[in-house]
Amino acid sequence: MWLAWGVMALVWSDPLPAVTNDAAYWAQKEHTDRQKALPRTPAAQPEVLLLEVRINQQRLADVVRAEYGPGAVLLLPVEAWAAARLAPLAQTHTLSDGRLAYALDTLPSATYRLNRQNMSLEIEAPANAFVGSTLVLQGALATPPPRPQPGVLLNYDLSLQRGMGGGPLSGGVALEVVAFSQLGSWVSSALVRTDGTQRTAERLDSFWRYDMPGRLETLVLGDTVGAVGGWSRPVRYGGIRWARDFGMNPSFVTRPQPSLSGAAALPSTVELLVNNARRMSQPVPPGPFELTHLPVVTGAGVLNLVVRDLLGRETVVQQRYYASPRLLAPGLNDFSLETGWLRTGYGQDNHYGDFFGAATWRRGMSKRLTGEARVELQAARRAAGIELAGLVSDWAVGRVALATSSGSSPGANEQGQLLQLGIERNTPRGGGTLQFEQASRSFAPFGEVMGTPLAAAQRAHQRWLLGMGGALWGSLSGGLSYVSQTRWSGERTKNTTLSLDWSLWQRASLTLALNKRFDSDRAWRASLRISLPLEGGLVTGSRVEMGSDGLVTAALSAARNPPAGLGLGWRVDTSTQENQRASLGLQGSTSAMDWALDLAGDAAGRIATRAGVRGTLGLMADLPFASRAVGQGSFAVVDVGGLAGVPIKRSHQVVAKTDSRGLAFVPGLLPWQENQIEIDPVDLPLDMAVGQTVQQVTPYPGSGSVVVFAVRRTRQALVVLQQSDGTSIPLGAQVRLLPDGPEFVAGRRGEVWLTDLAAGHQALRVRWAGGGCKLVLTVPEGDGTPAKIGPLTCSKD
Repeated sequence: MWLAWGVMALVWSDPLPAVTNDAAYWAQKEHTDRQKALPRTPAAQPEVLLLEVRINQQRLADVVRAEYGPGAVLLLPVEAWAAARLAPLAQTHTLSDGRLAYALDTLPSATYRLNRQNMSLEIEAPANAFVGSTLVLQGALATPPPRPQPGVLLNYDLSLQRGMGGGPLSGGVALEVVAFSQLGSWVSSALVRTDGTQRTAERLDSFWRYDMPGRLETLVLGDTVGAVGGWSRPVRYGGIRWARDFGMNPSFVTRPQPSLSGAAALPSTVELLVNNARRMSQPVPPGPFELTHLPVVTGAGVLNLVVRDLLGRETVVQQRYYASPRLLAPGLNDFSLETGWLRTGYGQDNHYGDFFGAATWRRGMSKRLTGEARVELQAARRAAGIELAGLVSDWAVGRVALATSSGSSPGANEQGQLLQLGIERNTPRGGGTLQFEQASRSFAPFGEVMGTPLAAAQRAHQRWLLGMGGALWGSLSGGLSYVSQTRWSGERTKNTTLSLDWSLWQRASLTLALNKRFDSDRAWRASLRISLPLEGGLVTGSRVEMGSDGLVTAALSAARNPPAGLGLGWRVDTSTQENQRASLGLQGSTSAMDWALDLAGDAAGRIATRAGVRGTLGLMADLPFASRAVGQGSFAVVDVGGLAGVPIKRSHQVVAKTDSRGLAFVPGLLPWQENQIEIDPVDLPLDMAVGQTVQQVTPYPGSGSVVVFAVRRTRQALVVLQQSDGTSIPLGAQVRLLPDGPEFVAGRRGEVWLTDLAAGHQALRVRWAGGGCKLVLTVPEGDGTPAKIGPLTCSKD
């Protein structure tokens, strides 16, 4: 034990120097002993402050626990920093309670004042000291609509006519069968014609289409039309097409959108003006901000961003822009892949010829440039080309396209080139376009039947197109167009059209048009039209025409267009033309069809007639129907719970009425868009209740949706209740239908309006402060008219 204590004493004692009689050593030891003998002071503790914090005169919601750290630096916890929306700093500190904090003294360009009397902290910070924000003004992508229930349609369009002075009856009917389900749509159409002696029938199109709205793509198998390329042309063919379709989401903007940036030191309101028209207003938090997907119109324009803070100070940011549908947003792709057999003789002999393959791809390369590439492959022809479209400053959009084709015809191999140039500018007051195209003799257009005689001679050599129009002065506007084309055969076409439109008093308008040819045919023609709309939808007009042949014709007309829903329209014309001195037309719409009847007479008193009907027969959700024509649009079958004669509105206009089954067919819906279908509770019987009177429908093309309005019968009565002593139940008493029915509030004189009553006996419970009672109410069957019952005595509960 003594040995152990000796070792420990040796370890904890000061080490012995090599020379123990050194004076410096003994002086240092004396100083050390003196310091050890002094009393120890604890380390300096940070000062804790509970502060009410205001940043740019805006108070934080909670009291902030701040600290004065080493070096008299004011520290704010990161939670308070985030609540103030201040941008994080690079260096952090640790508070005495272990939380992280930032030093307010290191906030760039900021000042603060600490008031110890009321424990408040006032901070003034610039806008760039706050966290930035991005405001997306365009809504999010719409959710793809549910796929339609199975159904089938037969669209028909029948027309019959008889010429002047009698003769055989001729006409035709176009038929289209559409079968749709969750697997897509099958469409087949045909045309049957007769000239009075011979009848012909031709198939038009047959195809299956499957839409993929979540991907904005569509797949077509069968007869279809190809894409419109930048330098190519669309063709009819039978085969397969897989392509993008931005039309499936109307709210999706494909063109590049301008953005605006600004900054606010205080909570502010930003107001956006597009061409001096107010488009939006919304609040923004302090700090820098950026507005994206601005709701601009196509063409050139000016954006004005007004930032107004809480003190009423305004800052205006102005920016010019140019928006064009020719451009795609950066990174956005558009494509079309096609293969099949080229089709000629549409509606006649329906011939399928050369097998081909084509691919088109477009991409937004930047906000200012969009590129396109296309390849076409046929057995005797190959072609490829590119197109670039881009902004010319913020003034216009220009395009250039280059293409080359090579092919073989009997006895020759052809190789040619195509050049296209164009520039266009649109503004709120007008615009213009200039297009130029030149092709070599050997450049074969897409779909041309190779090797046919005179094919190369009929190809276009050079084309010029000039068009401009817009407001000129006051209410006067006009337009000018010029077209020039030269074929390799030497044929030339030059044509100019000038038009002026002048808005007069009482909504009247005057239009002057002049058409002049400058080629071998020097013909010209001029016309003057005056239109005067009157009350009740009546439109009157007059027209005078004359030409280089010296013939002058004049005409007067009056018309009332049929309404959007059910109704009748008419038209009357009279003219100086020998073959059509007078004509009369009637158009009408019923819930089952659209119809038209036209009569025309010549100077000899002969009459020509024409009549037509068009509509749709169909079956959907086990509901057969006959309605007005659906065509390429969409429809809805509306169910109003078996009630007949209920008006159905589409976009606030009555378009149909329910039949004896309580069903109505609503045509004319826009595919891929929200269509509003509504009923008015005023049109329902008094004993009927409906929960939802407006519904939004987003249908697929050529198909339908079922819209059900939950209408239920309810008995209603005004009941007068009194207590056992003959006094009315108190005002505001709660009256409940037993066992679990709704609750109602009593009014003056013990009157209470009850709904959802069951026929027969209905138990009621009445409650009020300090009392209550019960009774059993006998509800009459009635005819739907609300009844008045009572006074009835309510026994104490």
